[in-house]
Amino acid sequence: MAEMPIAINPAYFSIVDDFVGVAIDTTNSWTVVKDSSATVAIVSDTVGGEVALTSAATTDNDGASIQGNEIFLPASGKNMYFSTRVKNTKVAQSDLCFGFTVNFATNPENMLTAADRIVFQVDDGDASILCKTESGGTETSTDSGVDMVNDPYIVLSIAVENANTVRFFINGAVVATHTTNIPTTEMTVAAMSLSGDNLGTRATTLDDLS
Repeated sequence: MAEMPIAINPAYFSIVDDFVGVAIDTTNSWTVVKDSSATVAIVSDTVGGEVALTSAATTDNDGASIQGNEIFLPASGKNMYFSTRVKNTKVAQSDLCFGFTVNFATNPENMLTAADRIVFQVDDGDASILCKTESGGTETSTDSGVDMVNDPYIVLSIAVENANTVRFFINGAVVATHTTNIPTTEMTVAAMSLSGDNLGTRATTLDDLS
């Protein structure tokens, strides 16, 4: 069994999307929660595939999100992994969130207040990348010491080990380790982007979400 590729090994399961299709799959893969004029769309003519979460132009607190099915549960003897390559057009005036969360509805910003999460988060007005574990509404938050900047891609990764340790990686380097407030409920992978002012369109682009 150990020699089998993960995709055909029943001991493992995964969500991997490189966004190589012609449209975002909202029937079988992703639930889209967005504001009325925001968009979630596959980016055309990109090598390897990308999806863009884009706010309405000149609209504050407008944005979009994608989330899957709640199939990931921190457990003893098990490991969970999350990774995405992401960029944003105006980091200091955006709310951003990427990682594991319970499902949320109605508004994309509800990912920020979900009671159970293991995520990277950037708050409006500050480009700092925060590492968060939250269980039942009680969180542990660590500043990664890394600021997100406009446009260049950055790789964000999470490793959950044995339900008691979470390691956060940025561009392959460990930036935080948490052993408290690790959720004990099923979660999905998700991404959220929200504009923090009314000066232009905000676009967050993901190249792979897994």
